[in-house]
Amino acid sequence: MQRSISQAPFFVEEMNLNMSMKQKGDLSIEEQDGLNLLALLPCPIKGAVENAFENYIELENIKFNCLIESNANNNLKYDECIKNFKTIDDIPDIVITSGLNNFYGQEFKKNFIDKGYFESVSINNPTDKLKEIKDPKGVYNIIAVNLLVIVVNLERLGELPMPDKWGDLLSPKFENKVVIRGEQDKFCETTLLTIFKEYGEDGVRKLGKSVVDGWHPAQMVKSIAKNSQEGPVISVMPYFYTKTISNQEKVKIIWPKEGAIISPVTMLVKKSKAKELQKLTKFFLEDEVGEICVKSDFPSLNPKVNLKLPKEACFNWIGWDFIDKYDVTEVVEGLNKIFSQSFHEKNN
Repeated sequence: MQRSISQAPFFVEEMNLNMSMKQKGDLSIEEQDGLNLLALLPCPIKGAVENAFENYIELENIKFNCLIESNANNNLKYDECIKNFKTIDDIPDIVITSGLNNFYGQEFKKNFIDKGYFESVSINNPTDKLKEIKDPKGVYNIIAVNLLVIVVNLERLGELPMPDKWGDLLSPKFENKVVIRGEQDKFCETTLLTIFKEYGEDGVRKLGKSVVDGWHPAQMVKSIAKNSQEGPVISVMPYFYTKTISNQEKVKIIWPKEGAIISPVTMLVKKSKAKELQKLTKFFLEDEVGEICVKSDFPSLNPKVNLKLPKEACFNWIGWDFIDKYDVTEVVEGLNKIFSQSFHEKNN
């Protein structure tokens, strides 16, 4: 019988716990205490990776304490939790998360990354298309990447020009015509960061005017299927979700000239536990997980896996230089404020 994390006794030093899963809910620091592995995975790959992982640890007779959850349910809660880490013991031995979250912020880097608490265990040298995604400093392990592309509803486009790059979405012609991922005043950080990098704060303001709402990608797909004349003209959605659109003839999927925006699936591994937990980290970097990711249109950094992307596919990565130069946490908070102000002003 599976128990919740809050009910499980912790004897991590002896490594004698079976894997336990927690019901969906808040992720507090106390509930992470003693975790060998916390994985917040994107919805499209979570189920398949979890099943493969359970089979793997049973086959290898590995006993430890872990929590595998959907990133969609917990990313905002956990992102806030990261800010409250005081010591390295507050953090699970292996953490897998999605997006450019607070693990990339200056405070976390200053307190933990720069002090050498984590190290790369990656065995992969990615293909040329993805080689710039690998951390040159050997700390962050990128397992795979989520890709954001532009989807145009052809039945709603009318006389509007067909966009072919991210900058086109900033035109006044597309005011209130675009949806991106988001809720309340929290919008997709990789989209905002990329627009900021390419077009500055003014570009983020212009995007705020273009965006009519923040939706989950599944909602974007549902809107296209409805034949609604009130749905958005343009949706910025993960490439995975474009494959779930039932009436493909109604849409045009565009790989922008600047490249599909990359959102990384990142694994951090404590240096002190890297050898002890080598079998666990190896699982997430080898062929089986690579194949699972690619089947869900998450390009893997495993060079043995065929990415199966269209010829025109190219990528837009925010870059390690940007991450080193800026405090990602602070910049994302500021860009959300700039975007939200512009987003709300046009509707008043």
